[in-house]
Order: sequence, then C-alpha cells, then structure tokens
Amino acid sequence: MAFAIRSGGHSPSPFAANIDNGVLIDMSSFNHTQYFPNRHVATVGAGGRWLGVYNELDRHNVTVVGGRVVDVGVGGLILGCGLSYLSDLYGLTCDNVVNFEIVLANGSVVNANANKNQDLFRALKGGANNFGIVTTFTLRTYPIGQVWGGIKSYSLDKLPALLAAVQEYQSNPKKDLYANLMLQAFTTNASVGAVLNMVYLKPVVNASAFAPFYSIPTTGDTTKIQSLTQMMSGQRVPGLPRWDWFATSFKPTASLYQKISDIVTKAPELAAIQSTAGGSLAIGVQPISTNLIQAGNDQGGNSLGLEKVNQTWFVLDAGWILDEGDAKVHNATRALTARIEGEAEREGVYEPYQFMNDASWDQDVISHYGVEGKRTMWQAQRRYDPDMVFQRLVSGGWKLPKGNRSSSD
Repeated sequence: MAFAIRSGGHSPSPFAANIDNGVLIDMSSFNHTQYFPNRHVATVGAGGRWLGVYNELDRHNVTVVGGRVVDVGVGGLILGCGLSYLSDLYGLTCDNVVNFEIVLANGSVVNANANKNQDLFRALKGGANNFGIVTTFTLRTYPIGQVWGGIKSYSLDKLPALLAAVQEYQSNPKKDLYANLMLQAFTTNASVGAVLNMVYLKPVVNASAFAPFYSIPTTGDTTKIQSLTQMMSGQRVPGLPRWDWFATSFKPTASLYQKISDIVTKAPELAAIQSTAGGSLAIGVQPISTNLIQAGNDQGGNSLGLEKVNQTWFVLDAGWILDEGDAKVHNATRALTARIEGEAEREGVYEPYQFMNDASWDQDVISHYGVEGKRTMWQAQRRYDPDMVFQRLVSGGWKLPKGNRSSSD
C-alpha cells in the first residue's frame, strides 16, 4: 500500500507529507530533544519542530545548525539539506548530523554515521525520503549567546538598491562568518514591499558586514540585541492556503541582479499569478559563501555536489487561494524561473544545484546533484532498499533519478 511520511508538513509539494488512498505516517510524536553536554550533541526527534528544539537547547546556552523558520519540521528540513543562520560557520544542517537512526524497508532499525553504514550516512544528506524513515537525528551543538538581528523593511522601489547591496555583501573577499541574511521581496504587493532578515551571531549592533545596506531608507526596523530564537520567531510567514516554490542557483553578478529585479517586477507572467484569487509572488535571495561549502566538506561532506564558489540560492514563492489556480500559478512561476535561469546561462554564471527545501514538486532536484552524488544514492538504494519500497510506494517528495540506477556507475 502506498504511504507518505510527515514531519512538520511544511512542504507544499503534493504528497510529500500527505496522501490520498494510502497510509500517512505522522512523525509528530517523535518530538523529543535531549542535550548531552559531555558529547556536545543533542538527539532530536524527526517529528519535532525547530522552535521546540531551540527552546530546550536555550536552557543550556547551546544551539544546533537548524531551520530559520521555527515552525518547520525537523525531519524534512534536514533530509533536504537544511540552511541555517549558522551555516557559514558550520555548514548545512545535514553536514552537522552525527548519526541518523532510521527504519529501513525490511523493518530493521539501523544507525548511519561516520563509522557505521557510511554509504547510507552520506546518501541521507540531501536524500529526502528515498531510503527509509528517520526517527532520530543526533546533531552537533554549539555555544550561543545573545545576537543582534531582526527585520528591516523597505518599500518595493528599493529592490534594485537592495539587490546591489546583496551583491556588495557577497563580494567581500573576507566574509564575516558571523553575519547572515536573507532578502525577501513581495513583488506583487507593494504594500508589503521588501524585508531583510539579518543576524549577527554576536551582540554587536550594526556590524560592518552589513554596511552596504545601512544607507538604504527603511520603512520599519526590528533589529536589536536578543536571543537567536527570539530573532527567528519574529520572522513573517504569509497566511495564504496554497503555495508553490521554485529553486534555482547562480553565481551573483551586479548585472544579473539588475535583470532579476526587472523580471520579478515586470515580466508578463506576473499578471497570470495576480489574476488568480489571492495570487501573490515573493522572491527570496539567500547568499551562499565558499565558507559554508568548505565547512560542510570539513564535516565529512554530503551528496549535493556543490561547487566551491560564492553563489545565490534563489527561490520564487507563489501563493494563492483556490485550487482552480493551481496549474496557472505553477506554470507562470516555472516560466519566471526559466527567465532567470536563461539570463544566468547567458552570463555564464548558472549553477545547476537546486535547493530541495525550496524546490517545486516537478523540479528534478537530485538529478542536479552531479555524478558522484547520484552514484552515492543509487548504490545506497540498492543496498538498503533493494525492493525499491521507498521508490514505488512513497510517491511524494523528490525521488532518485532513474538513469543508471541498476548499474555500478
């Protein structure tokens, strides 16, 4: 019988966390967080949400490399790789897993780590629901104190200046690893405008790392000294009932950001989105530094095939109200993504990686991991799920590509 697995249910991908005419395995009771100070790790249940994890660890003045949106489920974020405000220092969330406890298709419970089932350990770092049901993650912990951060708000006409500032921020050859940000712009809703989620992981007000942004006039500013958990809890999540996301990546250039600004505010596809009930588009700009990629390599690496260059993980988030708009909004957002990718390819700065946690249901995410990453996953699938239970019966989420699956390559 077909089944689906739900951690927090944050993903809008059809059947990634729900199913019709099948069994839904709800992991929400696997929601424990336990800190082990002598080992500098915490065990975290796959069905927990990040706010619960952070609240427990704050009692011990430590944290983990976890989700930036606190209501997101633990399991889906980690298995999609996971991006954190601490990633420049320590790598992606999946890079900071010490052990996966996983139930395989044959019912056995195994551990995957650097010493045991090492091939599965690597495959799970970006492997989604393709190998089994993870019940518990053991994560490295790091000391954390007060930080400076919050949200700066801007009118939508400041988007070109903000993107130019992001480019300057990303171009610093001596990236401050304690500074992190995400820029969002609601390009179909000028009343919301743009928001800059920013954090400095020390109690330092107006750190020089963010200097490119300080001259841009704001319409609101919540930045202050606070805990990291408080800072993340203040971030906005729009309340529309239907969502679709598209992910793409590129090496940042000033000219490409200028073109993107024009695309997301003027392209004809915006009219198609706005013609649906509640139709809205938001973009997300996520700077990824070479430090993040190197930190992940230093932790043992993953299956993602990331090129060690400064890059941007870009996301288009489309929201609407009624199911009759599903195809129209999906196709329009896909076309906008194609426009951006076309401009990146023309400039020679396109990066093939697609960030699974931000991807749409029909983006072939794992095919973009590169030859070695796909080989790792195919080999792990043949060893740990030879009957392909998680390929045949779990249809939702991002599946392994079919090419060469049966070969040793």
